[in-house]
Order: sequence, then structure tokens, then C-alpha cells
Amino acid sequence: MLPQPPAVRRQWTARHPGMDASAMQIAELVKRVAAQLEAAIEPLYDDAPLTAPEVDLLIPLRHMEQPVIARRIAEHRHMSRAGISKALAKLEKRGFIERTPSPADRRASLISVTDAGKAAVDALFPRQVEIESRLVAGLGADRERVVEALVLLARTFERATAELPSSSEPLELEAPASESPVT
Repeated sequence: MLPQPPAVRRQWTARHPGMDASAMQIAELVKRVAAQLEAAIEPLYDDAPLTAPEVDLLIPLRHMEQPVIARRIAEHRHMSRAGISKALAKLEKRGFIERTPSPADRRASLISVTDAGKAAVDALFPRQVEIESRLVAGLGADRERVVEALVLLARTFERATAELPSSSEPLELEAPASESPVT
């Protein structure tokens, strides 16, 4: 059996006394909640025409009256331009979005959700929200405090992420000492 997160933190700080492992608690909880949310929603998308990340991408676009530039979607979703371009190409190929050249900037495309995209989002998203509502129903009166804490965490992460270096130095590891074969 694997050790529980508090034991893992103790193990790391014992081996690396200068390490502040306190962030591990928050990171572990965020990852655990994200994994539980994904596991709860995943069955909804088993035979669906869209994936959960694709629906998440289309939700803010669903009721927009004007098309939006792909770059704005990338900024909103905290995705790279290459990542959003790839995701949009898949959606366009399957008929869920439409790209048209921007009259203001020929390098940019305007994105709009097609009728097929709207129908798919309209069929899936309310069911997703129902699942999410069931997951948070037990929060009761603590719900607003949880939302406030998560907003604080998201803003803190956004500020910290902006300050991180854009690329890290390659990690050079020593090769483990080879063990002598047992004879």
C-alpha cells in the first residue's frame, strides 16, 4: 500500500531538510479533486460527439453573438496558440465550429459555434452541470467559503505562473550505480 500524503511529505522533508513541502498538501488536494471531478464526468462523454475538454472550450462561445478571434480563446482557456489551433481544427473538421478570416487581421480567424456545435453543447453541458451540482451539494453553508478559497488559489496560481521562467534548465541525472549480478 502506498503511503498517505502526510507521510509522503514527511519522507521528503526528512531526506531534504531545506525543502518546504507545505505546497504538496495543496497540490495533492487540487489534483485529487480534479481527478474525482473528471472520473464523475467521464461516463457522460463515453459515447458523446464531444469530449469534456471540447465542451469546456465551447461553453463560453455557445451564446456569443459575434465570432471571436482564436487568440482570445487561447488567452481565456490559458492554452498556447498552437494548442488552441489544434483543438479548433479538430472541432472544425467535425463541424462543431466554423472559422472565417478576420477582416481586421488576415492572420487571424474568427471562430463561431455551428448549429451542430450548439446542439451538442446544449445536450451535454446541462447534464455535466447536474453531475457537478451533485458533487458539491454536500458543501452546504461552506460553499461560498470554498468558492472564495478557490478564487484566491486560482489568482495566486495565475500570478505565480506569470513569474515562473518560461523554460527550465534540462535536468541532468546521474546514472544509478549498476548492481553486480547475483551468482
